[in-house]
Amino acid sequence: MKHLMYMIAIIVALTCFNVQTVRAFDGAEVFDIEKGEVVQTINNPTNLQSEVEKWLSSITGPVGSFKIEPDNGIGIKIELAPPLKISNQWIIGTVTQVVLFVSRTETYYPTLFIFTKENNAIAVNIHCDLEIFLKTNNIYDPELNLNHPPNNK
Repeated sequence: MKHLMYMIAIIVALTCFNVQTVRAFDGAEVFDIEKGEVVQTINNPTNLQSEVEKWLSSITGPVGSFKIEPDNGIGIKIELAPPLKISNQWIIGTVTQVVLFVSRTETYYPTLFIFTKENNAIAVNIHCDLEIFLKTNNIYDPELNLNHPPNNK
């Protein structure tokens, strides 16, 4: 009987672990920065993964400010499964999560905050067309500043 209870406990633990794993990587969360809450989820891990790959390949350099999160706009948090390996002059590691910040402020440019499995984090500017991604996922706002910082690609 003791052995049976032990086996049931293992099965329950593994089942709970698998459910949590699936839920952790089923999409992205869109935050309204002013409201301080999640306003939408995006459930398309394959497209999100390829979009993040584009963003990572378009890095133009680190953000030149200590203020990473804007005062308004949106933040899009994306967990990566599988994680993406990256190696460039700004970051080397396995990217597990990114947060894209886009603001309505004229002087705040789209910023990608990157987290790696190796416990590195860096905020970078990217040079890619975000409008298509935002429109495809119904989060486009014409007031968002999608411009690239001066003196970048």
